[in-house]
Amino acid sequence: MMAVQDKHRSMSVLSWLSWLYFGAVLGLWVVVYTLGDRWWPATVILFAPRWIAALPLAILLPLAAWRSRFSLIPLLLGALIVAGPVLGLNLSFGRSAALGGTILRVITCNIDGIKHDPVALAVLIRDSSADVVALQEYPAGLKLDLPPGWQSVQERGLAILSRFPLQRGITTLVSNPPNPWPSTCLLQCIVKTPGGDLNFCSLQLPTPRFDLLPLLDQTTVINPSRKGQLLAGTVYRRRAAQEVQKAVAGLSGPTIIAGDFNMPVESSIYRQVWNGYGNAFSQSGFGYGWTQRAKSRKLTSIGIRIDHILIGPGLEVRDCTVGTDVGSDHLPLIADLEVVKR
Repeated sequence: MMAVQDKHRSMSVLSWLSWLYFGAVLGLWVVVYTLGDRWWPATVILFAPRWIAALPLAILLPLAAWRSRFSLIPLLLGALIVAGPVLGLNLSFGRSAALGGTILRVITCNIDGIKHDPVALAVLIRDSSADVVALQEYPAGLKLDLPPGWQSVQERGLAILSRFPLQRGITTLVSNPPNPWPSTCLLQCIVKTPGGDLNFCSLQLPTPRFDLLPLLDQTTVINPSRKGQLLAGTVYRRRAAQEVQKAVAGLSGPTIIAGDFNMPVESSIYRQVWNGYGNAFSQSGFGYGWTQRAKSRKLTSIGIRIDHILIGPGLEVRDCTVGTDVGSDHLPLIADLEVVKR
């Protein structure tokens, strides 16, 4: 009798833990999507390795299979939430049909300064049959072995490379007081394609990395008393995104914005500032699309989709994939875009 009671008690506890886990990951999803870059704990989660949310399953799933199979229901639902929306799974099946306009293959990559492999990058550009390339953290004086006839424009860490003629456009700098030196966030050129002129922007928005690192603590993991820098940094990142978007909104004609946005699509800053543009991977990509691989204190590998290719009116996405490694901590993002006939 006692053994039966113990079994029922353990099943009840396991069922309670299973539903608690389901509720926790569901709440995590809601917090990330609604409060990321609005509430500082949610901002930490936004840029943290969210796959950690799956770790309790390593214990709960075997226990449920052994003691209470009914408990597998909330656990499997929770696993689907983690593997899907929490980690940012994007499902897009097949390429959309072309409309008869000019197809452009666009690449964007933060090449991480001198740490990238220039040979691998040149091979990627050549073998992928790229038409226009946006690069960030582009070292001064870097000479890539580009195909004959290619043009390039560089400006303080940003670069645009193209097989078509380029006309330099605007550059947007954003300052972050008390730092007296503004950073270059946007380089725009007019690309003279066979289908007509279009605006092409290479972009790099401020990183939250240096605002998040002070929060880390060896004892408590996160130290809330150090949140001030993150709060100030989030205000700066929002203002920088708004200033760059305002500059882009002033351009006339089809516009492509490609680069290191330093924010995932779940960010409230991203959704507020860039909601008027189509995201190439969101529309035509399949999988997680993680473009940055970073390490937190050399312990945890973090994959996150913070590099994007956005389009305005007059353009359609045909395909978007993550490219091969070029030695940077970012992976290239490659998209086929169609200039719709006007």
